Amino acid sequence: MSDPYFDLSRLDEPVAFRPGYNPKILVVDDEPTNIRVLTGALGQDYDLIIATSAAEAMDILEQDNKPHLILLDIMMPEVDGLEMCRNLKARRDLQRIPVIFITALSDSKSEEKGFEAGAVDYIHKPIRLSAVRARVRTHISLSGMLDHITALNQELKRQLEQLDNFSQSDSNLFERVFMATSEGIILLDVSEKIIAVNRAFSRITGYSEKEVLNNSYVKLCRDIHTQLNLDSIRAHLIEHDHWSGEFHSRRKTGELYPELRTISTIRSENNEITHYVIVFNDISSVKETEQRLEELKWRDPVTGLSNRALFLNELSTVLKFCSHGNVSTAVLVVDINNFSYINETYGFKCGDQVIREFARRLRRAVFSDDSIARLSGDEFGIVLAPNRWTIDDAYRVILALYDRIQSSLTEPIQYEGSPDLHLQVTVGAALYPTESSDSPSSALQHAETAHRSAKAANRPIAIFEDSMSDKIRQQLQIESELNKALEQDQLVLYAQPQLSPDRVLCGLEILIRWNHPERGLLGPGEFIPHAERSRQIVKIERWVLRKTLEKMRELHSTNPTLRCAVNISAKHFAEDDFVAAVKDAVTHAGFPAELLTLELTESVSADNLDTVVEKMQAIRNLGCVFSLDDFGTGYSSLSRLQRLPISEVKIDRSFVLSAPDEPMNANIVEMVVRIGDTMGARVVAEGVETRAHADFLAARHPHVYLQGYFFGVPQPIEVFLEPPDSHIPPE
Repeated sequence: MSDPYFDLSRLDEPVAFRPGYNPKILVVDDEPTNIRVLTGALGQDYDLIIATSAAEAMDILEQDNKPHLILLDIMMPEVDGLEMCRNLKARRDLQRIPVIFITALSDSKSEEKGFEAGAVDYIHKPIRLSAVRARVRTHISLSGMLDHITALNQELKRQLEQLDNFSQSDSNLFERVFMATSEGIILLDVSEKIIAVNRAFSRITGYSEKEVLNNSYVKLCRDIHTQLNLDSIRAHLIEHDHWSGEFHSRRKTGELYPELRTISTIRSENNEITHYVIVFNDISSVKETEQRLEELKWRDPVTGLSNRALFLNELSTVLKFCSHGNVSTAVLVVDINNFSYINETYGFKCGDQVIREFARRLRRAVFSDDSIARLSGDEFGIVLAPNRWTIDDAYRVILALYDRIQSSLTEPIQYEGSPDLHLQVTVGAALYPTESSDSPSSALQHAETAHRSAKAANRPIAIFEDSMSDKIRQQLQIESELNKALEQDQLVLYAQPQLSPDRVLCGLEILIRWNHPERGLLGPGEFIPHAERSRQIVKIERWVLRKTLEKMRELHSTNPTLRCAVNISAKHFAEDDFVAAVKDAVTHAGFPAELLTLELTESVSADNLDTVVEKMQAIRNLGCVFSLDDFGTGYSSLSRLQRLPISEVKIDRSFVLSAPDEPMNANIVEMVVRIGDTMGARVVAEGVETRAHADFLAARHPHVYLQGYFFGVPQPIEVFLEPPDSHIPPE
């Protein structure tokens, strides 16, 4: 007699993955480009059947040779992918074929429609070959497993129905069927009592045969989680004699795990249910792969940040909130300048390391409730958390973020085998919502347009002009022109003399002018405030410091005691590398550090005072000294100011100008002089414009140093390189 279970051994492996067997995939798409890409990605491992319309695809499916998977484009003429998927799921002979949609749509509503229609997954355009291969493999694995355990279940059912006396065949059944399969098997009687399990059941669940035999199946399944309850499954079995689906079962240890499970009924000759056959398989590894694919779908694998698809979803949510809540947001696109050079010179491993470190610093530069994503390559997207900004406020927020990003890149990135890598970025931004559009794709497109504009104009930042105010346009225009001014040496140094109390030239305050190619010579008031609103003030003041020391080195040979004073903004002083930058400039200048004065305003003490004092002391150790400029116009307390290592105090010109005629301002001048004397600092009076100012100071404060138009107007610094006799102050 032949062995009734002889053919079961070939069911141990899903048919889709037997050697020499290629699973079939039906590709339904009317775009030749997509068909070409999918054929190239999948053609070697799968048998592809191509259909260019839903009607053609349904004709193919009417044949007996069913595919293991369908890749279905949503946007097709006549019958679209959604309708075709609904038609498939309505037919019992086709409903088990998994469908993956191919679409350019990435919003959550479109995906919800697809899943409601019966799809198991999405592949987004532009098609990424690695993602396509992984997703196809995962779903064919699940489909193959389900086919396999269904076939095994049906074969067990058929053979058991042929046995004359089921109870006398237990030992034969265990040896020849149960123990020959890697799937878990459970046999139940009509009362759903467990009468047999195999070794695979114990391996998967952790329960021994002794622990479950003669126990209720309902008791074993008390912690099983599924969309269908056991009553629904029973009702389905009474009508169809077979049920299959995914469960989340619980092992003996309490661990939840996913499984595929099929249940079939065995009926007597009078059609009454006598037994149930359950076959199941642990699909944890497949689900882990699915989870990794899901992360790849929404996450960038290098940085762990959101990818473009998730960014657009997040942006859609933010824009809806803006339109309903009367608030604004900004969308930014940021990339690394010349990143391709890093990849080409140091390799892709270095490039990935740079991207990871750049992403970390970018995350640190934005606020915690802002969203950040890697859009592609070295291009990153940022959407700011909505706020009640005016247009100008929003643009100032964008410029402040740009400054923080630049500041985060001050420290170079190090990679083995390469020199320190100094990064710079280009930023494009758009403010939303606007009257023209509030769609996420338009918002991102506008930011990308601004980004391209910045690249083309060699500017560090550009902002889409849909709702830009004239004030912001002027700010961005001046920033762009200032970048060119630095590159093309349009900035020039001027100097104004400072005189000792006996009216002898003792120093120069260094000033700056802009020799604009179209507008002529511009004073600092026309561009320095704009530079201070961005990080350009740092570049400008470092240029001034270097150039000043070069010129003063020339002047030092003819006037070895002449001092110079350079203005330093609070923003520049706050830079982490400020001390190092000053030290580098002084060290390489060849000009005595003790003749260099750095002028600060009271606002420098508004930040962490201990850090400020520490920086100032480090620079004093080089020999340089500090002057407190515009004294009396700030709001700092004397208790804070007295901690600063100041060598000089400058009376603000507004007090000096009116001191001869206004007793109140005369008293303020006297107060500042006394404070300077108390601090042990020399006092400089700015704004000495007339003889009356000079006479007032000579009579009331004869030990004060003098500076103003009465003694000399600002002139190009080259003028002071002439012989000293040409600089005779007025009597």
